[in-house]
Amino acid sequence: MKVIAILLSATLLAACGGVGTDAGGTKTLLCGSAGPYSGASLHATLPAHSFPSTQNLAASNAALPGDLAFLLDARVKEILLQTGAPAVAVAVDVPGLGRWASTQGFARVVPPTPASETTLFYWGSVAKSLAAILVLQLVEEGKLSLDDRLARWYPQMPQAELITIEHLLTHTSGLATNALDPLGQVPRTPAELVVAASRTPSVACPGVAASYSNTGYLMLGLIVEAVEQEQFHEVLQRRIAAPLGLKHLRALHPGEEQPATLATPHQKRDPQIDPGAWSRIGSGNVVAGADDMLAVWQALLTGRLLPLATVQRQWARLYPVGAGPAPEGEQSKMWFGQGVMLTEWLDDQGRTRPWLGHLGSIPTANSAVLYDPFVGAYVAAAVNSEVSSTAVANALLQVVMVWQSTL
Repeated sequence: MKVIAILLSATLLAACGGVGTDAGGTKTLLCGSAGPYSGASLHATLPAHSFPSTQNLAASNAALPGDLAFLLDARVKEILLQTGAPAVAVAVDVPGLGRWASTQGFARVVPPTPASETTLFYWGSVAKSLAAILVLQLVEEGKLSLDDRLARWYPQMPQAELITIEHLLTHTSGLATNALDPLGQVPRTPAELVVAASRTPSVACPGVAASYSNTGYLMLGLIVEAVEQEQFHEVLQRRIAAPLGLKHLRALHPGEEQPATLATPHQKRDPQIDPGAWSRIGSGNVVAGADDMLAVWQALLTGRLLPLATVQRQWARLYPVGAGPAPEGEQSKMWFGQGVMLTEWLDDQGRTRPWLGHLGSIPTANSAVLYDPFVGAYVAAAVNSEVSSTAVANALLQVVMVWQSTL
């Protein structure tokens, strides 16, 4: 993986205080202070109707009407045939109507291993939304503050005395997204990741600009461990999975490379290995079925994991972070809040469609969990190949919309 390089304008350099050289001869930013933000325009405040109603939650335990479930199952079969994806795990919830979930295809193509409802899928960066939930729960309990500085735990990190928890949550810390060791190798343990990140120059001063950072969320995951005095997978189980009664969502344990129940990543139809996924604490080490991941997202947006006022603040300040995945053939823009994403795209009728959720990907697997206020439905989709999870999610939403139009 290559470190993302960002060219700073003269304005940003002035805000940062310029460029210097450390003892090893590496160029580094000299930041006298954090912020103010001077990047591209923030997103406008989301209207209230963008968020789901907290009513009619009881119906989520019911199944979707049989005819709609039949159409969704048939569409998944078509997607597998059309795309060649080895397997997909999907779930749809229409508040007040019911929920449907399906896992189809092969967890591993060679040797042939059918996927089932107990098969776990990689969710990549969707893990960041769960890490943010844990952090904000600790803030609510007074164990953390959004103004706490990274230097409290990791003073060796670049600009650690200026970077706050808020910066880490919103990708405005300036920390490079990934780091390589001095020999150009990808670190394989959290300790190695921290060492490499501490030697990797920041791409911007804290607060000045938004720059997607896996390293920032690794820091958050490790801070959760330090505050709770438990490993990340234990905190996730105690604070999210157990209270929601989830049986298949969890974080990978230290050293756990390829659980027996995990859908193998594929490049097209060729099985692959993603070494070190367990080490991406806070940024990408969560596995689950689609039904469990959808349950987490619904619980978040309806105030069952965090107070609704806190959830609203997660979306209050949305920073632009370039273009991102959209349904096939469409263009999208993405914004990041406190561990959440807003994806906006134009559908085939020219309508701007907002998705409140989070996307995740590695080169051989990708995922999406979202709420679509236009349809009034939640969708979770994971694919164990490069086939677009957003395209899968959109295809299922289209089925729901067509079905709704016949009522």
